[in-house]
Amino acid sequence: MAGDEVHRFTASASWVGDGLGCGNVKLPQGDVSFPIGGSKKLGGCGVGANPEEMFLAAVAACFVNTWAIFLGKLKVPYPQPSVRISGDLGPDPAGGFKLLKAIVYAVVPTSLLASQREQVEKTLTLSEKYCIMSKVAKAAMPLEVVIEEA
Repeated sequence: MAGDEVHRFTASASWVGDGLGCGNVKLPQGDVSFPIGGSKKLGGCGVGANPEEMFLAAVAACFVNTWAIFLGKLKVPYPQPSVRISGDLGPDPAGGFKLLKAIVYAVVPTSLLASQREQVEKTLTLSEKYCIMSKVAKAAMPLEVVIEEA
């Protein structure tokens, strides 16, 4: 893929009601649709995925996909990598709330770490560098990648 190519992705959302209402998101790739709603913790309806979860899910999906690519390129034998992510939401001095930080937990088998820790760490460093969504997240807040032994 040439570096000057532009790829457009789309999503649509609809909403019923005020801030306590709920809605639906549609993603054209795979014809995916799912319910959305504000977090109950923030006064929303609590139905479906909230924007904070969707943002973290996007980072997690991008990161694990990118990590799988680098595990393959560096021939690290881990055919089913997984991550989990947490994000802290807090007050924004400008008003409202903002994500303050996020941590990506890369779940790695203890046996793989024992035999190939340096290579695993290299794949994670490359994943953090090249994952599109982690770059977006890092532009807005601190993002840390941590190995979680399994």
